[in-house]
Amino acid sequence: MSQSLLHRYSEGPSTLAAPEEARPFLGALLSAAGCGVALLDRELRPVWVNATLAALSGLEPRAHVGRPLAELWPQVAQALSPLLARALSGEDVTDTPVRGVLAPAAGERHLRVGLSPALQGGALAGVALWVRDETERFLEEQRLRARESHMRSLADVACDGHFLHDNGIVMDANRAMSQLLGYASPSEMIGRHLADYVAPEFRSQVGLVLSRGLEAPYEVVVLRRDGQRLPLEVLGRYVTWEGRQVRLVAVWDISSRKAAEELSANTEQFRHQMLGAVDAELRAPLQSLREGTRSLQRLDGLEEPQRTLVSQVARSARRMERMLQELMDFTRTRLAGGLALRPEPAVLDAVVTRVVEERRREHPGRTLHLETEGDLRGHWDTHRLAQLADNLLGSVLHQGAEDSPVTLRAVGAVGGVTLCVQSPRLTVAAEERSSLFEPFRRERSATPEGLGLGLYIARQIAVAHGGKLAVESCSGGGMSFTAWLPREGPGH
Repeated sequence: MSQSLLHRYSEGPSTLAAPEEARPFLGALLSAAGCGVALLDRELRPVWVNATLAALSGLEPRAHVGRPLAELWPQVAQALSPLLARALSGEDVTDTPVRGVLAPAAGERHLRVGLSPALQGGALAGVALWVRDETERFLEEQRLRARESHMRSLADVACDGHFLHDNGIVMDANRAMSQLLGYASPSEMIGRHLADYVAPEFRSQVGLVLSRGLEAPYEVVVLRRDGQRLPLEVLGRYVTWEGRQVRLVAVWDISSRKAAEELSANTEQFRHQMLGAVDAELRAPLQSLREGTRSLQRLDGLEEPQRTLVSQVARSARRMERMLQELMDFTRTRLAGGLALRPEPAVLDAVVTRVVEERRREHPGRTLHLETEGDLRGHWDTHRLAQLADNLLGSVLHQGAEDSPVTLRAVGAVGGVTLCVQSPRLTVAAEERSSLFEPFRRERSATPEGLGLGLYIARQIAVAHGGKLAVESCSGGGMSFTAWLPREGPGH
């Protein structure tokens, strides 16, 4: 627009000698585009400059008139000289970058320069010069490039590879990314669509991410150049690259992690199979042994020594069964991070009544009390709750005095139930309470009852139900183990 305007001006009468009253109007018109403009005579001396160019020079407009450019702009004149020569020969010079100092106080500027021959009556009368200051834009582009370089450096360090794409078309990639996919250089990737690299079953997922502009990490399988499948974790962010919004994608090679996860899953499956086999192989003969002792105990005509022997065998079988159960449960809690439950609607007093009755048969000389109160209904794994109550009773029976009574009390309350086992002569040293529920506490349970896992398993059962288990001092003396259980377990 500036050149056509200058041509129109230069083709009119008395171009370089325009009437004084017309020059303010012409200056305002030529300054409207934000460009500095000067009309030079054939000796390339300004005969008129507009206010914008005067501001760039740091001089009044009239101070430019009649002075050689080498004197006005000594650091730019040399770069302008060949351009001016082309304009004097009749050529239009358009949008040429020039760098230099126009005003010493302003420092170096980055300029865009255009020149056109000025004609008067068909003859060359001089040159029309326009100058646009692009220093701020140049510096902003420089800052953008620096930020992009910094961003790329960070990405190189933080991930296994990265690339830029615009609507799925790869615009740029680092060398690590190309090597990850089996290409010799990033240039082999540029211009291709992401679908070329993504495994077919993951293309719809990638398309969804692109369409929605999601910025959450996700996993995808890509195809290397040789056809091998490679699992990657991907994270994309919008960034400014070369003045436009594109997507920066960082990738991490997770093939080692996937292999480790597969190995762990296989190992876990093997462990579960092994535990199941060991459990079945050991539990079956124990079950036969217990059934045999029960049958013998129901027979008439056994003499007292024989009956005593059968009772000892039955207690030993029961002990072995508990040890096996505890060992299996301990192994499962360590491998799986907790006990598996099979919750069902249940009434707690029915569960604990069976446990207390069995303990009474095993300890006929001990005093066992059972107290229940309130609503004891809930949603629990009844087998595990029976195990919890039995473990607590067993611990108190074997750690307490022989002549000290033991009470199991179940109380229903708002939101849950409390199961408490206490004995007035049971004591636990203060320094031992913090480690009381650790596994293999044989020093506190060096009895025929088990492996020292009873309290540990009991706490794991309570935690699996969303509850807790603690040891507390009783107001009337002695100690109690108190479990609190919500009526509905986690996730129900």
